[in-house]
Amino acid sequence: MASALGLFGGSFDPVHFGHLRLAAELREAFALERVAFLPAGQPWQRERGTQASGEQRAAMLRLATAGDPGFVVDERELARKGDSYTIDTLEEVRGEVGPDAPLVFLLGSDAFTKIETWHRWESLFDFAHFAVAVRADDADWQSRGPGAIPKSLWPRVSVNRRDLLSVPAGRIMTFSMTPLAISSTAIRDRVAGGSTIRYLTPDPVVGYIQQHSLYGTSA
Repeated sequence: MASALGLFGGSFDPVHFGHLRLAAELREAFALERVAFLPAGQPWQRERGTQASGEQRAAMLRLATAGDPGFVVDERELARKGDSYTIDTLEEVRGEVGPDAPLVFLLGSDAFTKIETWHRWESLFDFAHFAVAVRADDADWQSRGPGAIPKSLWPRVSVNRRDLLSVPAGRIMTFSMTPLAISSTAIRDRVAGGSTIRYLTPDPVVGYIQQHSLYGTSA
C-alpha cells in the first residue's frame, strides 16, 4: 500500500495554531506521510469572500509551516477559475497519486453535518477517506451521536485506523481534537481593534500581517 496523504482545506484567513495543531493530530492519528494545506479559492457555499487575497493566505501558510517536512501548501484551488469544489480537488489529487494511495480529507464535525449539500457529495468518497475532527464543545454532534452522520453513509463509518488505511478511499472516521479556542475571525477582530495576536498564530505570520497591514491597523 502506498503512503497515506492528508488533505486539509480551508480559508486560512489567517492560519493559526488551531489549524496547525489539528493538522499535526491528523497526521499522527492516521500515520500520514504528510498533510497538504489547501487554501480555498472561491468556495461556492461561502457568502462573503476572504479579507486577505489568495496569494497572501498562501504566503502566511508557507511561513507557518516552514521547517515542518510533514506539511506542504497546495495552491491548486487558488489557481482554479470560478467556483471551487472539493470534488474537483479530490479528482485531481487522486489522478496525481495514483489509485492505491490512501487519501484522508480532514474537516470539522460542523462542516461534515452539511456534507449532503456539497457538489456531487456522494462521489467524494470514491476519491478519499474523510476524517471528521470533533471538538469537545460540539454539543450538537455529541448529543446526536450517529444521527449527526447522514444515514446513507453509516456503512462507511469505521473505528479502526488499520481498516481505513488498508484501502485508498471510502471510509469515514471521527477523532477528538485538542480544544484550542482560536479562530481566524477572532484574530481578524483583534487586529482591527488594535490588540496583539502573538501566541495565536506563529510569529512570522504576525510579522506578515503587520508588514502588509492586513485586517486592520496593527497586529
